[in-house]
Amino acid sequence: MGGCPYTSPVRAFRAALAALLACLSAGCLVAALHPVYDPRLIAFDPSLLGSWSPIEAPEGRTLTFERGEWHSYHVEYVDGEQRVRASARLTRVGRDLLLDVSPLDGVDLPPLTLPIHAIYRVAIEAEQLRLSELDYDTLAGQVRAGMSPIPASLDARGNVVLTATTQELRRWLEEMQKEGSDPFAEPTAYERRQALETAEP
Repeated sequence: MGGCPYTSPVRAFRAALAALLACLSAGCLVAALHPVYDPRLIAFDPSLLGSWSPIEAPEGRTLTFERGEWHSYHVEYVDGEQRVRASARLTRVGRDLLLDVSPLDGVDLPPLTLPIHAIYRVAIEAEQLRLSELDYDTLAGQVRAGMSPIPASLDARGNVVLTATTQELRRWLEEMQKEGSDPFAEPTAYERRQALETAEP
């Protein structure tokens, strides 16, 4: 099986969309069964609040962050007539700020559906947001070769499913930083469309 056929703009926020819909529907995704955040280590950055649009993507796509409960975010992704929502939480692992995206809090999932987690590295500079997803091609190749550095498997559609615990995920990411290895793919850049007027609760 070859690498993921999707280009970066097509894959932008793709894993998050899978988390929003609580399914692994189209392949070439990296999803975790456990969150990367520890409830004691949740962060919150009000500069993330507001609406963003991918810089290199057709018009009509927006990504909006609103304040949720307990330092979480409500995330809405709009692509034309498609509109999906999720919950997200920030956490810091080493020098990286990470965003954990999962199905919307308080929403019952359909039977036989797992609440997966998509993990992104976040960088916010002035009016630009960069999101980097875990590198599917590298992780899938390691799993196929039996050399995965973290508990993981491939499902029937070729998605990488990280079965590691939260502690194992965080330890692995910290080790990658110390080794100078980067498990994340090239970032997708978003530009700010509108900041929320009320950043405080």
